[in-house]
Amino acid sequence: MHEVIMPKLGITMESGRIEKWHKKEGDKVEAGEVLFEVMTDKVTIEVESYSSGILKKILRGEGEEVPVTEVVAYIGEEDEEIPLDKMIKQKDLNKTSGIKTREPGKETDEVKVKKASAASEGRIKISPLARRTAQELGIDYRSEKIKGSGPEGRIEKRDIVAYFNEKSKKEKKEEKISEATVTIKSSNKLSGIRKLIAERMSYAKLNIPHIILNKKANAGKLKEFKEELEGKFSKEYGIKITYTDLILKSTASALRNNLELNSTYKDGYHIIYDDINIGLAVSVKEGLIVPTVFNCDKMTIKEIAKKRIELIDKALKGKLSLEEVSNGTFTVTNLGMYGVRSFSPIINPPQAAILAVGEIYTEPAVINGEIVPGYFINLSLSCDHRIIDGKTGAEFLKTLVELLENPSKFNG
Repeated sequence: MHEVIMPKLGITMESGRIEKWHKKEGDKVEAGEVLFEVMTDKVTIEVESYSSGILKKILRGEGEEVPVTEVVAYIGEEDEEIPLDKMIKQKDLNKTSGIKTREPGKETDEVKVKKASAASEGRIKISPLARRTAQELGIDYRSEKIKGSGPEGRIEKRDIVAYFNEKSKKEKKEEKISEATVTIKSSNKLSGIRKLIAERMSYAKLNIPHIILNKKANAGKLKEFKEELEGKFSKEYGIKITYTDLILKSTASALRNNLELNSTYKDGYHIIYDDINIGLAVSVKEGLIVPTVFNCDKMTIKEIAKKRIELIDKALKGKLSLEEVSNGTFTVTNLGMYGVRSFSPIINPPQAAILAVGEIYTEPAVINGEIVPGYFINLSLSCDHRIIDGKTGAEFLKTLVELLENPSKFNG
């Protein structure tokens, strides 16, 4: 009998969500075949089977969050049974996971006591199938009054389904009342990357106290510097240079002199990283993904441009590896190409800061006593106020603006 475990797909991965099972109980499995898909905090990964046989038992279903190395299924021969000691061992390992195991046909004294005291403790009696059905239909059976039709009032699957249908009828009636003023174009349940984004951004906004600092930089010299490099890079290297490449380079250089922002908060500690790995927010069909430019401060503008082109191409094709979206220490998000002048970004956990960059725009500027057209760019820095003070963030922005206004200091 072979155990199928939740793999550890990255250094920081502590758990993964099973998005989809490609096999069902009783199916034949060959070594190397895809068993299930796992959504980490970065991307969705296909997990292959290391052994051949029959998928005897699936312990964790789709949508469940599972700690790494925990057993999620068993594979064995067709006439092979799962040894009782394995199930007992699994029960011990998963005390907090909600998996219950016992020898078929027998109840332990502990189970009997729990059953006897359930009513007095006010626990809701519900079958496992009904519980799963409630989860799939988005029904909170604990707070919603659902009458059980099973033994001793236990809630069965049919009770959940009946309640859901009745609730849906009421909601449809309410929709009809409002149809005269509001027309619904679509209603799509969040899943995959979009669902993960919703969860991570909600967590960040609710749990990380943001301090947001704004600063404007004169982008005249930056514009001239980009135009100067455009012809050279295109002719010599076949690379199209963008403002994003220059912003990544200047941000990495500014972080090297202000490492407090290149950090994270964990268990009461302010952990500062020496490696400067900048995540670049990229919009894809499924939502937003943040590939990483590793050791960005040590790269030349040409190297950054090549890496940026490679990562965006992979992101759009859905071919980024787990490593390429892991271990970022700071994030840059640029909406300048969409004509956005400024915005306040939400921190990308577990990082401690994120920089938002707007478009380069023109407005009157006073130079040598004369009013002339000027080019400017707005920067917005969101910081985790638990570990980064306003002064620290302001010093970083000051360094960054100096670099953007004097791009010849980029050192390559």
